[in-house]
Parts: sequence; structure tokens; C-alpha cells
Amino acid sequence: MRRTFASVLLVGLTFASAAWLMMPTAKAETIIFTAQLLASNEVPPVAVAPSEAGANGFATVTLDVTRDSGGNITAATARFDVSISGMAANSSIILAHIHEGGATVNGPVRVDSGITPAAPIAAPLGAATFTRSNLTVAPALAQSIINNPGGFYFNVHTALSPNGVARGQLSRQQQTTPGITAPTLSEWGAILMTLLIIAACTFFLLGRARAVMATANADSSAPLDASLKAVDWKLLARVAFYIEAAIAIALFAIAPGVVDAIGALVAGLIVAFIAHLFAANARLR
Repeated sequence: MRRTFASVLLVGLTFASAAWLMMPTAKAETIIFTAQLLASNEVPPVAVAPSEAGANGFATVTLDVTRDSGGNITAATARFDVSISGMAANSSIILAHIHEGGATVNGPVRVDSGITPAAPIAAPLGAATFTRSNLTVAPALAQSIINNPGGFYFNVHTALSPNGVARGQLSRQQQTTPGITAPTLSEWGAILMTLLIIAACTFFLLGRARAVMATANADSSAPLDASLKAVDWKLLARVAFYIEAAIAIALFAIAPGVVDAIGALVAGLIVAFIAHLFAANARLR
């Protein structure tokens, strides 16, 4: 009774592990927006200092989002890459962020760069370039920016023009959805652990079947078949060769460096062990 329960439990664990391994993972997506920054884009009553009336620049906003299997955004971060010139030589950048609003309105801040008057960006000779990354964006806000980038604008503020020195509406430029990416170390750990669980369960279940056959042979005084051994190393070597060769060809076809070759080959060895168990068990029938 206990052996039957253990077998059923291990079968269930095997199928659960396989199902978990095949579950769809979160999809990463990168979307790029740009904004042409001009002092003339500032909307009254915002006043640009006369010495900075020629301020102009360019902002690139990179939005990295993660979606679930249903396509819903579950997390998002932003990166700002900004270059601006035409400011006064004695000025400095004190704020920079994305506002919500069209080209003719002054709207609220939605994504802040983290630059503050207490920690400004120096602008020697009236020019500056800066980057701010890993800025948290709420999933709903990220979706709003994606749906209507023209409803948001990037604005840079300086000490001489604290309400805004140059701004520009966001415009979507590029979107990339990686088709194949190398799993992270933790993802490979989960994959290999799942394969090991499947291998252990398979080894136990098929081993029980062999044990029953060995007992039957012993009761009938028939010689034990050499194929009843736990691991058929020759068969395992052949199966591993074919599977590893197939993986190597696939990796070469995909393109070197796209997929972690070491992790894929190690996973292939475990798969080969599982396949060899089934092949060896089929020989006994």
C-alpha cells in the first residue's frame, strides 16, 4: 500500500514539475521614445530666462516593461538619456522629468529623474549631458505612455528657469521584443532542478518495474537479464551523444551567444538520462 501511494505521489510530482517547466514566462519588452527639447515649447505662464531663450536638446526615454502571459504590464522601469545646450553659462539643471499633458498645457509630473536643486547637474558653458536609469514606473502609467505618448512631455528645469527651460512631447520610436534570450542563473537553476526531479521520479518508477521483473526471474530460477541493471552506460552514452549533438547544432543555428550554451548542454545531459531510462525500460518489454 505504501509503495503504491509513493508511486502515485511521484507520478503526480513528475507531471507537476514538467507542467511548471513548460509554463509561459514573463515577457520583456523595450520601447523607446524621443523628445525634441526647445525653450520655445514652454507654455505660458512658464517664463524662460532671456539668457536661456535658445535652450535646445534631445531626450531619449527607454521604457522596459514586463508583461504576463495575458499581455498585461506587471512591472516597468524608465531610463532617461538627455543632452541639452544653449543654457546660460552660470546655470545648472535642477529638475528633469516626464509630465502628463499635451503640447499646449502644463501638466503634473509623472516620472521623475531624481535630480533635485540640492543635487543639480552642472552645465559648464551652458551645455550638459546626463543619464538616469532604473526609474520605477507604475504599470498603469507605463501603459498610458505606450498608448498615448503624445499626451506626455519631457521637461528640463534650470536654476535660472526653474519652471522649465526646454520641453518636448514624447514620440514613440522603436520597440523590441527579444525572441530568444539566455536564461538568468536563477532561471537555469530552476530548469535544472525541475529536470533533476523528473529524472529522479522516472528512475524510481522504472526501477520499481525492473525490481518486480528481477523478483519474477529469481522466483522462476531464471538467470537475471543484464538489462535489469540500474544504468545502462553504453545506451546512456549513445543517447547523450545524439541529444548533445542536436543541441549543439541548434545553438549554432540560433547564433552563438544568444543562448547560454553551458546551461543548455547540462540540461541536455539530464534529458538524455531520462530518455535512456525510458529506452532501457522499453527493451524489457
